Amino acid sequence: MTRPKRGARRGMVLLNVLIVVAISAAAVTVMIVAQDIQVRRTIRLHDAAQAQSYARAGELSAITALRRDALTAPDVDVASEPWAQIGQTAVAIPNGGFALSIADEQARFNVNALIKGEPIPAAALLEIARLTGVSRETVSAIELALTVLGPLRDDVPLRAAGVNAADLDRLAPYVVFLPPEAKLNVNTADPQLLEMVLRDPTAVRRVLDQRAQGGLSAQEATALGAGGLFGSSSSHFRVTTDVRVGEVRRLTVSRVSRSEDAGGRPRVTVTQRRRLTPPS
Repeated sequence: MTRPKRGARRGMVLLNVLIVVAISAAAVTVMIVAQDIQVRRTIRLHDAAQAQSYARAGELSAITALRRDALTAPDVDVASEPWAQIGQTAVAIPNGGFALSIADEQARFNVNALIKGEPIPAAALLEIARLTGVSRETVSAIELALTVLGPLRDDVPLRAAGVNAADLDRLAPYVVFLPPEAKLNVNTADPQLLEMVLRDPTAVRRVLDQRAQGGLSAQEATALGAGGLFGSSSSHFRVTTDVRVGEVRRLTVSRVSRSEDAGGRPRVTVTQRRRLTPPS
């Protein structure tokens, strides 16, 4: 038998060493990548928790402002009050940004007011539909859906039932779905909506002048006529928080209702909270 030459043996040893080194390097690389993924995941979870905390803090500040307003000025809600001023454009927070806004949902026409079967709310919706290019068939479909389903929380059931989506989109800036007793707040309603409902430019100018001087009282709102369609205060609000921490962004919309407890003290509760997909 012939023995392997010494150089060949050394070459095999070197090859084996190189293979072991390559395997070890690959294993180390896999470990580093796995650790990096875990670190990034931990950072993202931490950022998500922080973003959630900021969002809840913003929601709580809105709730506190609404409760304070119910104690100091329960009869009139206008856009110049502190509760309406807490909204802000984006501000810097550590490693991100934060924005908060609060809107009076009773600044829009309450579609569920049609549940009562009174002619004035029905006529108001027809006029809004006419001026926004919405067909009478769509209004009839909405009235039928309310008769069958009762008060709605949003227009999702209408869309699911096949009501014209383009018409619903045209109505969306002017209508809302609240408890049937919720009135249109004359002190916060958009002037264009007031013109649609009142159909009297002189009356609208008078309303806007009174709003600039502190707002209309409940009695003054009722005196506008419209069959009790108007009120001077609100109980339903929408709070939007937009938070970014690191690579995490949270856009949350909360529906908030204000009422009184058994002792007559103001109570503010979140009735719905939705996390939306932020616009790209």
